Amino acid sequence: MRNKALRGVLVGIAAFALAGLFQVLGFFRVLEWKSWDARLRLFADSARADRGIVLVLVDQYSLDVVRKQQSLSWPWPREYYSYLVEYLRSGNAAACFFDIAMTEPSVYGVADDNALARSASASGRVFFPVALSEADNETDADALAAVKTFSARNPGPVQAGPIYRSLTAPVPVLLGSAAGIANVQVKPDDDGIYRRMPLAFRFGDSDVPSVPWALARFVKRDAAAAPVPLDPSGQMIIRYWGKAGTYRSYPMAALVNSWAQIQEGRSPQVPPSEFAGKVILVGLSAVGLHDLKASPLSAVLPGVEILAAALDTLLQRRFIRVVPGLASAVFVALLALSAGAVASLIRKTGFLVVAFIGILAVPVIAAVVAFAGRFWLNFVFPESAVLLTVTGAAALNYGTEGKERRFIKGAFHHYLSPAVIDGILKNPGLLRLGGEERDVTSFFSDIAGFTSVSEKLAPPDLVALLNAYLTEMTDIILDAGGTLDKYEGDAIVAFWNAPLDDPDHALRACRAALACQAKLADMAPELEARFGQALRMRIGLNSGPAVVGNMGSRRRFDYTAMGDTVNLAARLESACKQYRVAILAGESTVRALRGEVVVRDVDRVRVVGRAEPCGIFEPVGAREALTPAALGRMKIYHDGLAFYRLRRWDRAEELFRSLDGDALSALYAERCRRYRREPPPEPWDGVTDLSSK
Repeated sequence: MRNKALRGVLVGIAAFALAGLFQVLGFFRVLEWKSWDARLRLFADSARADRGIVLVLVDQYSLDVVRKQQSLSWPWPREYYSYLVEYLRSGNAAACFFDIAMTEPSVYGVADDNALARSASASGRVFFPVALSEADNETDADALAAVKTFSARNPGPVQAGPIYRSLTAPVPVLLGSAAGIANVQVKPDDDGIYRRMPLAFRFGDSDVPSVPWALARFVKRDAAAAPVPLDPSGQMIIRYWGKAGTYRSYPMAALVNSWAQIQEGRSPQVPPSEFAGKVILVGLSAVGLHDLKASPLSAVLPGVEILAAALDTLLQRRFIRVVPGLASAVFVALLALSAGAVASLIRKTGFLVVAFIGILAVPVIAAVVAFAGRFWLNFVFPESAVLLTVTGAAALNYGTEGKERRFIKGAFHHYLSPAVIDGILKNPGLLRLGGEERDVTSFFSDIAGFTSVSEKLAPPDLVALLNAYLTEMTDIILDAGGTLDKYEGDAIVAFWNAPLDDPDHALRACRAALACQAKLADMAPELEARFGQALRMRIGLNSGPAVVGNMGSRRRFDYTAMGDTVNLAARLESACKQYRVAILAGESTVRALRGEVVVRDVDRVRVVGRAEPCGIFEPVGAREALTPAALGRMKIYHDGLAFYRLRRWDRAEELFRSLDGDALSALYAERCRRYRREPPPEPWDGVTDLSSK
């Protein structure tokens, strides 16, 4: 067992090393991302999203309304945005970010830019976007100055990565009116899905904040003051609470119309007070404006909603931490080693399947529990290590133990019942050279007058007859849980209660002997018609201690039983001829039958090689199968035997003679006549000496 456990551990080590190599090479990256997306979907709860974050969208409805009411096509005049700023200012919104590029002067003239700048400056809560680039392009001096100013206000953790060399910013007049700027040029993961976001970006000797970082620092400085856990790439993992539409959104046209209604003294469509203290993200959602992106929970959503989820993560401080690589590796190693050990030590297929399902479930459970604790624990890496371990262990078992199991089945299916073979497969140590003492029931059978039968048949017919006979008898023995020891010509040697424990071995052996006799009686007409011979068999049974095991040399051995118990069974089989019965069983066998098989007392005998006499009995049949008439004849026989042992020869002979057709009763009737003429000497113990083996 120790060697098997070591083998399993080695398989686990190899699987861990291979899975670790795949992990380092990035083969699991995309699968891990997808598993993370599944965890987000599992724990999605849009009700937990921050209601203080609101989206204002330039949607298709807004485009249609503005085109219809004001005959304006996209891009809109910037004065139109100023109305929104005034509206939000009147509602005391906490901050407003425009996720709309304004890098070129308005086509409607300088006055149009100035209108938005005046509103933004008066509000003091408006943020504009900038776009960083790694290209070495020239950056406007006003933009550089603005970056330095806002960088000093928004120090934050900078993404480990490239230093950006150029920046595209809004027109100077808007920069001068802004409460802050933020970079919107964020890259998704390689599969196009936004799962993480840097909080700040290195631009020359300045740091440019991301949108969520800039807004969080502005509206709630303490929410961004404490350290923010980042992943190994230096980015914050975004905690998504739901699919597209998780955050309350309004069409921009509806809010601008509400501002117009207020100016006209009418009740607004949407009261500005709904935005009090809230952070407003203004973005594009109309398909034609090309700002649709993908999140783990939605294949398509406005880009501004991803910014909202990242801002929500900062404001609620519901950060996701990545489990350190060393801790993850230790977890995977322990899992792989455990899987290898289990695969090697568990033998039963059912238990093995359950164990493998349990081990395969561990990474799932661990990943879910870690997520609930706000940790990103690798799922694909450990699951792959377990799968590799299971596959490797199964292949190794098939190549080693599977080969051994197939050998055992092939070698023993002719000699043992399937149940016994299964027991050996569970404990192959039973087949080691050597023996053990255990109680068995030994079975010896022989064909009566076989020498005469063989002389009358040609060799092919004799072989066919023997094969037909031995096949049927062997099937009965094996089906009864017996172990076939050997064939000796026409003789069958078998035993019960080895190699597996069988507390009912005596009863099983006795039932098998009766079944063999019944089957041979059924076969008699066919055998006589085919071979011209009707067969009769004698069976000896005896129970008791014997040495059982593999006897022989290391190169060739047989699984057999030896000892006085076995020898007596052989003597009883031979004695069947003398007593004219089909089956004889020793008294130790009869005691173990518990009355389930009816037997009749045959005699007390002293066999060659044994000083102590023993009782011998004839199993007649299962108690429930005997008719009242048969039981009545049994009583008459036992009454006769009782008179015989009392030396009342006349009465005993009378009773024995009344049992016409019973060969054993006829034998006792002959004894009674002989003892009447020549009484046995005194003292007489009633024991018969069996002089032949």
